[in-house]
Amino acid sequence: MNKNFLYILMTLPYLKAKGGVANFYNYVLPYLNDSNFKFDLLEIGSAKNKKKLFYRLRDQLRFKTHLKYKPDLVFINPSIEIKSFLRDGLFVWQAKRKNLPVLVFFHGWNNKFAEKVSTKFYWFFKKTFAKADCFIVLASDFKKQLREWGIKVPIYILNTAVDDRLLKDFNIREKIKQAKKNKVLKILFLARIEKEKGIFETIDAFNMLVLKKLSVKLSIAGDGPALKEVKEYVNFLHINQYVNFLGYVTGKKKIETFISHDIYCFPTYYGEGMPVSLLEAMAFGLPVVTRPVGGIKDFFENGKHGFLTNSKDPKILAELMEKILKNDHLFKSISLYNHQFVKKNFMASKVAEKLKNIIKSCVN
Repeated sequence: MNKNFLYILMTLPYLKAKGGVANFYNYVLPYLNDSNFKFDLLEIGSAKNKKKLFYRLRDQLRFKTHLKYKPDLVFINPSIEIKSFLRDGLFVWQAKRKNLPVLVFFHGWNNKFAEKVSTKFYWFFKKTFAKADCFIVLASDFKKQLREWGIKVPIYILNTAVDDRLLKDFNIREKIKQAKKNKVLKILFLARIEKEKGIFETIDAFNMLVLKKLSVKLSIAGDGPALKEVKEYVNFLHINQYVNFLGYVTGKKKIETFISHDIYCFPTYYGEGMPVSLLEAMAFGLPVVTRPVGGIKDFFENGKHGFLTNSKDPKILAELMEKILKNDHLFKSISLYNHQFVKKNFMASKVAEKLKNIIKSCVN
């Protein structure tokens, strides 16, 4: 071990690509780099090498080359889904053949694929990931699953991070004051546009509010495979005049989007880890209506952060949103609490400190 700093070899997705893991490290990396650590960042995957043939083999060979520098820790960032599972499992296998300590941070968690790991791919898990020295997951359910797969080493639960820069000029009290003046209340769905994220349930719930003659509008921000079908469904319901499609929003546009909306609706049943868009919405004081998926249920306080429901029934979602929309005191208390809660627990600078402590523990 180098006496001056810890040398960490870290595999990452292409940092300029869209996606939760890339976003996480774009937010956290500036706070990880200090005199105690030196990170060797190895960007891998199809987004980085999409123009190159045999990129999967090339990733394995590049990783093998970096192992020659004998890092103090090899830090792998997979998800529980087929491509990442196989590729990153081989990274772990390579590192352990060199007797190097390995930290595995599972980000995404596809429950259907996790079932296959328990049966069809368990042999592969045992020969690869099960050899790691430490694990990080985003939810207590994932930790429980790893224990069921026979993992005895330390498993840490960490949360995703909100970029500190997002809130630089944001004033929560000004937002609450402005919300009281708004004659039309705006509901936001901001996520990748796919069925399992709850977009159709959100539209149906919103349509019920429109039919009740409430002054509401819905903004749909993001892109994804279901976008065309979603636009057609909005046309079918004849609610075009109440629905705005914002596309994929980043930077200043994303900040403006959160500031200008009142409620965040996200009835996901996707294999979420800890959705950063939900935390960002909370940071900007939006009350949330969501479901207990992944790491959400580990921190979400029903009635304090908004409302959590097991149901996917649009009628239930509409009732919960209406509760918030019609109660100024409830809206204000949730808005303030969400903003303060995220600032205290989920900012990238704070998450980076937790991650550094985990890295030190794994090396020691």
